Amino acid sequence: MGIAVLPVVLIESAIVHKPMSIPVRRVFLDVGVANVCTTILGVPLAWGVMLGLHMLTTGGSALGMDTPAKMLAAVTLQAAWLIPYEDHLFWMIPAAATVLLIPCFWASVIIERWVLVRRWRDHERRAVFSAVFRANVWSYLFLFAAGSLWLVFSVR
Repeated sequence: MGIAVLPVVLIESAIVHKPMSIPVRRVFLDVGVANVCTTILGVPLAWGVMLGLHMLTTGGSALGMDTPAKMLAAVTLQAAWLIPYEDHLFWMIPAAATVLLIPCFWASVIIERWVLVRRWRDHERRAVFSAVFRANVWSYLFLFAAGSLWLVFSVR
């Protein structure tokens, strides 16, 4: 996620800039701060939620790779802590990283809203909430596309 911070900040700043009518430099700085907070706090929190889901649903045990359904379950439910299926890790790692984007998206929206509402006190909260949500939709579409490409090239 650290590698993706700069392109994400650029995408989100471009989307937030016009509706919020905030100078470009300030938007870039504030969105950057919000994304660093998300990277430091939100990503581990989202990972922990997924690890908890894994423990609740599987008890921490391996699901197996016998059928396509088990393969899908393994890569989604065990995305935070992949069982080392040596012959499958080449595709499981990018697939799990892409699955982890789902809880990371919600963590990003919540944390970035919280940060930016405080940094942009002179703006209506509802407008900040809307701008942050739209910006995250676009940045996570970018991350999903990147993760999907990573998966496709890993399978080749």
